[in-house]
Amino acid sequence: MKRIILFLVAFSFTFSLLSQKIVEVTLQETLTKEELSSLLVIFPVKFGVEAYKVLYETMDTNGTIDTASGLMVLPLQEVVDQAFPFIAYQHGSVSSRYLVPSTQGVFERNLVYYLAGQGYYATAADYLGLGESRRIIHPYIHSASEASAGIDLVKAAKAFTEEQELPNSGQLFVTGYSQGGHASMAIHRVLNDTPIDGLEMTAGSHMSGIYNVSGELTQGIVSAMETQSPSLIVWIMVAYQSVYGNLYNDLSDIFNPPYIADIQGFIDGSVTRGELNDLLIAKLVENHEASIPKFLFTENFVNALENNPDSPIQVAMRDNDLFNWVPKSPMRMMYCLADELVAFTNSTFTDSVMNAAGAADVLAINVNSTANHGNCIIPATSETVEFFEQFVERTLVLSTQNIDPKLQFSLSPNPATDFITLNFNKIQNNLTPLEIRLINMNGQTVKSLAINNLENYRLPLNDMPSGLYLMQVQTEKGFWTEKIIIRSGR
Repeated sequence: MKRIILFLVAFSFTFSLLSQKIVEVTLQETLTKEELSSLLVIFPVKFGVEAYKVLYETMDTNGTIDTASGLMVLPLQEVVDQAFPFIAYQHGSVSSRYLVPSTQGVFERNLVYYLAGQGYYATAADYLGLGESRRIIHPYIHSASEASAGIDLVKAAKAFTEEQELPNSGQLFVTGYSQGGHASMAIHRVLNDTPIDGLEMTAGSHMSGIYNVSGELTQGIVSAMETQSPSLIVWIMVAYQSVYGNLYNDLSDIFNPPYIADIQGFIDGSVTRGELNDLLIAKLVENHEASIPKFLFTENFVNALENNPDSPIQVAMRDNDLFNWVPKSPMRMMYCLADELVAFTNSTFTDSVMNAAGAADVLAINVNSTANHGNCIIPATSETVEFFEQFVERTLVLSTQNIDPKLQFSLSPNPATDFITLNFNKIQNNLTPLEIRLINMNGQTVKSLAINNLENYRLPLNDMPSGLYLMQVQTEKGFWTEKIIIRSGR
């Protein structure tokens, strides 16, 4: 793969579905396979990665164009290009504006690195109202804007990789965790009906997300359950007000007086979501001896939420439900039975509804019965990758660029067992030094060495598993490649 350090300003690409503009692409970090393995520790990887921050245009909920930010991570290839699939990861709820994937050091960014290190062109949108977006309020748990921000970043990544002549398989996988589970399912639903030209919606795996928004949120408020995340419910309310504009005329219409000043600070951007959460918990405990979100709201609002299906909040929540459609491509919902933040019933209920409606390949999977919301992310991600790998195509693309006939060599024996001899009789002396690479069908270099003379070279193979390989001889100006079959006793 090419080493790319680019700064693109107002560089436009036109797509079949929408006009898409990349504003800026900046290389943030390059990690070798060894460095990435050291960073991720528990996750095995096959490739090193290059990580880019992408600024791109996408539609705001009011119909205007905003410049959103996101992360694009590409697997490093050494010699042989592979046609990688795309994978769109959607991140979970954040406690402040810049704790998003495009910011280096954020934990969830490592999951995107892991996916790219498995051999995917990986993206992770920051969403509207987070990262570099001009919007103040992020439209939290708003399916349409989550989908458009994520899809537009995939389009930008597709255009970027094609401009760099990096081949893709035409496949697209979608996943996300927590809020990202809702966002990734929103993307899946949109692409279910409106595919992107050249990006087949291959499969989706949505992890610990809220899909039955109207049912779960209503129950969470009216049932007087205690939670350590009351700010998330407030976030949904002010977000839906920013999108639909009819939940309230004044904050006092739905919120009780002790909490209004803090909520207004969050709306203005002077209080982060994490700070708001701490403030709300402290005041709820002071006033009611427990962090119960129901006490944030006026009695009239709670009554309307519980009893009036035509109330603005009920209509808004139903607009963002994601259980009532039928996926055409395979879909999994990964959850943990002990999740205290997002009830596992979101997944099992959605599974039941979709299968009853005739879904061909939809399944909710309990990946860990004892893990809470924070601890569920690792097993859910591992299960997701295992699920996706059933469908992945990563064909090798042997580029015709820089093929040098002067480097033509022969191999014997072929098939080989314990060794193979490289015959350099046709290569001229002035072409040394040479580099020899043995490449497996994953595009990985499994042996590499430099040769400074043109004596025939005997390469040991007794440590190599059986299979089809590429033997490549390379100089600074070009290369020549031959196929080899290894039949090993390993």
